[in-house]
Amino acid sequence: MSGERVSTRAPGGPDTQAAPISTNPRSTIRPSPSVPSPVEPRRRHRTPIEEVNDVLRQLRIPELTDVLLYAKRTLAARDAAPDPAVVSEILAAMSRLHPAYKNTQGVPLPILRGALVQVPRAAFEAALLHAEHEGRVRLVAAPLLAPFVERAAGIHDPKRGLLYFCACPAPAR
Repeated sequence: MSGERVSTRAPGGPDTQAAPISTNPRSTIRPSPSVPSPVEPRRRHRTPIEEVNDVLRQLRIPELTDVLLYAKRTLAARDAAPDPAVVSEILAAMSRLHPAYKNTQGVPLPILRGALVQVPRAAFEAALLHAEHEGRVRLVAAPLLAPFVERAAGIHDPKRGLLYFCACPAPAR
């Protein structure tokens, strides 16, 4: 009887439609439980070492060799005396860049660093401070609420504040 059609007679006529008979009893049809929407995990702040690891895993062997060489140079320059070659490179870069910034406070350090990307930050800052001490350049602090200043790109000086601009020394009178 599972596939048969049973005709039901309703009052009013012999043309009534046959109703299909279900093979599944009503007790076995259950609505599917609602699936809870997945909750996105809270993103935690990634540490710099985690980010470095992710980048290093994407590099090829020759690229890793370059990164290792740069890291060794950075460690060697950490507490070394200012390199005269780096001071010369800074002065050469300033002679190229300063004309475009002569009516401003000076060349922003991120721009100057971009001209010397092969020099580790510690060596760059030591050479820049040495050049200022010799009177070859002048470092200018950024105002506290200056717009468009990358705080991490400057040199933090406890007395003068955030040294962010490099200018030619003031002319002697």
